Amino acid sequence: VYKGSFRIYEVEPDSDKPLIYSSVPPSKPLRVLIRTYCLEGIDLACNSPIKDRYCDAYIQLEIGPKLIKDVGSLVRKTRNPRFCKIYNFETTLPNYVELSVSLYDFEATEEKRDKLIGETKIDIEDRFLSIKRPICSLTDRYMIGGPHKWRDFMLPTQILDEYCVAMGIPLPSLSSDGTMCIIAGERYSLDEFEKYKENFEDKKVWGEPKERIALYVLLEMGLIRDHVEKRNLYNPVLPGVSQGRLLMWCDIFPYMEKPPEPMNIDPPLPVDMELRVIVYDCAKVITVEEEPPVDKYADCLHDLVSKSQFVGEKEADVSEIHVRAINGYGSFNWRFIHKFKYAYLERKVIVPDEIEDKKYDPIVTLNISDADPSISPLPYGSVALNLANCPRGAKIPWDCHMAMIEGYKKPPEVLEEEKRTGKKEKEPSKITYLSVFKKKKTLGWWPIYITKPNGYMYQTGMIACEIEVMTKAQAEKRPAGTGRGPPNLNPKIDEPIRIPTRFPQLDSKVKMVKFIWKSPNKPKFILGIIANLLGGMLAGFLLNASTMVQDLIKSLTSDVSGAVNSTGV
Repeated sequence: VYKGSFRIYEVEPDSDKPLIYSSVPPSKPLRVLIRTYCLEGIDLACNSPIKDRYCDAYIQLEIGPKLIKDVGSLVRKTRNPRFCKIYNFETTLPNYVELSVSLYDFEATEEKRDKLIGETKIDIEDRFLSIKRPICSLTDRYMIGGPHKWRDFMLPTQILDEYCVAMGIPLPSLSSDGTMCIIAGERYSLDEFEKYKENFEDKKVWGEPKERIALYVLLEMGLIRDHVEKRNLYNPVLPGVSQGRLLMWCDIFPYMEKPPEPMNIDPPLPVDMELRVIVYDCAKVITVEEEPPVDKYADCLHDLVSKSQFVGEKEADVSEIHVRAINGYGSFNWRFIHKFKYAYLERKVIVPDEIEDKKYDPIVTLNISDADPSISPLPYGSVALNLANCPRGAKIPWDCHMAMIEGYKKPPEVLEEEKRTGKKEKEPSKITYLSVFKKKKTLGWWPIYITKPNGYMYQTGMIACEIEVMTKAQAEKRPAGTGRGPPNLNPKIDEPIRIPTRFPQLDSKVKMVKFIWKSPNKPKFILGIIANLLGGMLAGFLLNASTMVQDLIKSLTSDVSGAVNSTGV
């Protein structure tokens, strides 16, 4: 329990008495500059009765009497809009301290009125007076050039001095070369934070050593690091229920005629890319028979063709036909080339449109089909690979399983068969995913499948291919032709090795035998063949009879002469 009294006395300005709160800003009104960075919205709620699960969001900011309604930031038909907008406006503290950032849905009602999605409020005065200095968060490195250029109005050494005064700590002591700092009995060396000195030699990018060491000390003391705020949006109609989130942050500076340059947050322009897919082989493709085979062990022959279609393309590219492929084993050695624009930041393919560019996931679809659509109008099997999150292909076809496909679930009949036999289907021990845009190239076997009306996927074969992604400039340095056409380079594709299934001379004889066998005069043909065989044997015996008699006489005379000689001896 405290029992006492507080008394406040006015001190003359020229008095030598120490002030307890000497670091507190003056109580006079202060003009400040607020710079707000709005990046993107995440999972925004759609409360419009006339829109189907999407929003046409734009930004509105308000502080005191000042209002910024930026309809130009409108992003249509998405719940995850990317704004990348910067707003600068002035205010006076402590008169107007609360900044409101709102997202509105454009023409969300039948009367074409805008509707509030949600808003978030920031206390500017609280941030401005905080000892942890959240008015402008600190970057990890002090850089005077490049995309992460220092954007605060004070240098790190000035901030460190101000922080020491506010905390009652003696001012820091810096070495002459600026590589060492001593503060509150602690010694900090620049080598502790910059282990590879060769990375910090560019004077156009890196600032002075004393500023860099001061920044590292500030970070060690727990001042706010550079970060993006993920703020929840709330609607007064539904208090306490999040209506999505907004990625943003604010920088607050005292008013000045030339404020620091803002950070460039413009999204990078789409990059012209080229996708090269080389389809080598397919194996164990389950085909559709035009006529049921008479012999279950007979080989099935089909004319197979491979196709490749990239997202945004209206038609698929087709390879040459593998004529009379045996039992679903085909060989193509065919290169497909697709050109597109890719936004790395969003991981989307940009497809130009008349009104607004469309964005899709970078998916390439490969399939194996019959060259004759009358036999099978649908592909025998296909696989859709997302180049930004692609399952790593199997090294051999026998390790290729449907578990590699994201979202695969075993069909009921497969589960019943495993339960009945007690043998589970072989699955890979570990499935890894990669980004072809980072890996640049991948090679392997992937399963192809069909989706039946029950919604389950069934494997119908395997396909071996090589996928490579490169920029337009890289493609010009490493040219390649479609298929095996010129220039057949990077890499060179050889002719496919295919098992021949057509022998013209043998086919004619086989057809003659089939005709004789199915003829109604088959018994006469059989008797004729037997008579010809017997006649041939008899003719051969008669032609060789004289020779056989002469050989017999010679053998007898040689035996007699041998016996006489032995007796005379």
